[in-house]
Amino acid sequence: GDILLIAGKGHETYQIIGHLEADLCAVMDARRNQVYNARFQACGGILERLCPDRAIPVEELALELENRKKPQILVGDGAELCYNELTKRGLAVALAPPHLRLQSAWGVARGALELAWQGALVPAAALAPVYHRLSQAERERLAKVENSKGEEQHG
Repeated sequence: GDILLIAGKGHETYQIIGHLEADLCAVMDARRNQVYNARFQACGGILERLCPDRAIPVEELALELENRKKPQILVGDGAELCYNELTKRGLAVALAPPHLRLQSAWGVARGALELAWQGALVPAAALAPVYHRLSQAERERLAKVENSKGEEQHG
């Protein structure tokens, strides 16, 4: 028979902290003063998604959290980076404990179990990567194309 895989987004691996009654702000360092981010509200052991997965400037995330006016628990490899920036702005943020801060295989398995319970198993062939922004190589290639178009128009 077919091999079925259970796939979840990286941010969903934080369900381990879902027993808390709080807002969770998952942030992974995307460089260039951006983070890959998703936000969740944890209530009764269930995570409610507050926004889609995305790449967002730290400054824009800060404005969003200011408007939310709720304490945030930061998770992910960008948690300390965001903690430093957000506390400078006076926002109520806290770092998740070190053993719960980063994605882990256990967290992926826990997220997979949730998907299995929901009947959301998918064939391996149905899996596809999701990119939140172009790679640096692609951005540089597009810049060269734009520059050569500009040279052709002026040349």
